[in-house]
Amino acid sequence: MSAAAFGSILSASRLGKLADRIGHRSVLIGALAVSSFLLIPQAFVTAGWQLVFLRFLMGLSLGGLLPCIVAVIRHNVPEKIVGTALGYSTSAHYAGQVVGPLLGGFVGGHIGMRAVFLGTSVLMAIGAGYNWLVPVKR
Repeated sequence: MSAAAFGSILSASRLGKLADRIGHRSVLIGALAVSSFLLIPQAFVTAGWQLVFLRFLMGLSLGGLLPCIVAVIRHNVPEKIVGTALGYSTSAHYAGQVVGPLLGGFVGGHIGMRAVFLGTSVLMAIGAGYNWLVPVKR
């Protein structure tokens, strides 16, 4: 967890600047896609240092995720309900922080840790694909 957080600290401002230049949605899609690919080798690590290194790389890719989500919401939601939309986004974020580890622990305990990493990879790939394929309505 610390390695991923450290990677995010290092990349967040750079990814934010990149998002200002090329678009928040593009960085969001890229971060989800790269993270999805980085989760696959995490399922097959054989040493702790490998997992730490891969988690650090994943943190680098996820550094701009939350700022980009907020920016996409701000730009695509009517001004009258921005607070409500951001509140829902924050609630969903924290719900994920509760449900994710619980579900991951259940899956890891019953199926194995590989399934946790691979399942998360699939979910992130679905998120990237959905955001790439679905047009934005303004």
